[in-house]
Amino acid sequence: MIAILYRFFCFLGIHLPLPVSYFIARRIAELRYIFLPSLRRIMRKNMKVVLKYREKIYGEKFDYSLLKEKVKQTYYYFAKYMVDFFNLPKWERKDVERKVKVENISYLDEALSYGNGVIVLTAHLGNWELAGVVASLLGYKINAIAIPYRGPSITRIYKKRREEKGVKVILTGENPKKILKALKSNEIVAILGDRLFTEKGMEVEFMGRKTYFPRGPATLAVKTKAKFLPGFLVMEGNSYRLFFGKIIEVPENMEEKEKIRYLVEKGAKEIEKNVLLYPEQWLNFSPMWD
Repeated sequence: MIAILYRFFCFLGIHLPLPVSYFIARRIAELRYIFLPSLRRIMRKNMKVVLKYREKIYGEKFDYSLLKEKVKQTYYYFAKYMVDFFNLPKWERKDVERKVKVENISYLDEALSYGNGVIVLTAHLGNWELAGVVASLLGYKINAIAIPYRGPSITRIYKKRREEKGVKVILTGENPKKILKALKSNEIVAILGDRLFTEKGMEVEFMGRKTYFPRGPATLAVKTKAKFLPGFLVMEGNSYRLFFGKIIEVPENMEEKEKIRYLVEKGAKEIEKNVLLYPEQWLNFSPMWD
């Protein structure tokens, strides 16, 4: 049933005008907000931690009306994210030039110049699906690490949508040699780093509290000598902003375990910095803290 709905929305995504799709998606988001209280509680708990920490860092006063507003906005941004995903087949290079502000892509080019491949650490922030498509349309060879979705049918839909636009999808659980081959070919491997999927993770400080982040991206970078840098795509009105951070260099005098911890912690700080800037676009619907 869910797979049929996804196919239906994929059809609508390429046949309805975008404003109409966004309008419908917002109405669905409002229904999800009202009728899924358990999900709403998770979002409120996560957002409260972020906004409390934002108050400490930026002095933006926290109150519960702000919390409610930001949680609602998160539902709306997720609705926009889904419409954009269903609309991916219509994206071309001219759309990137018209809709996307690209910043600091020179950091990505610098990382590729070393010839060992690049690991781009990203997060459930803005539209990570579109980020890969934009990079591909700009001429970069990009691989996205993804978990299988709710059943093979939906997984195939997600893979097809990305791969039609040149993004190679490597599912967790598949042969890891695919990742190593991509890096050896000096390609980009994009990995979400703000939520645990298949591993125990490493304890880090995030938003002033202890939680666990995946160590996989950092481990891969250390063991393959691939360059490691953050990259995100966020929504700004009817346009987008794709931006990259500087390469995170690891001190050579560290032991391997220390290097991995160093990258995990630095990566967490990069994610934290950008979630604080765009809290309503952090589309992480899983509990982050106990």
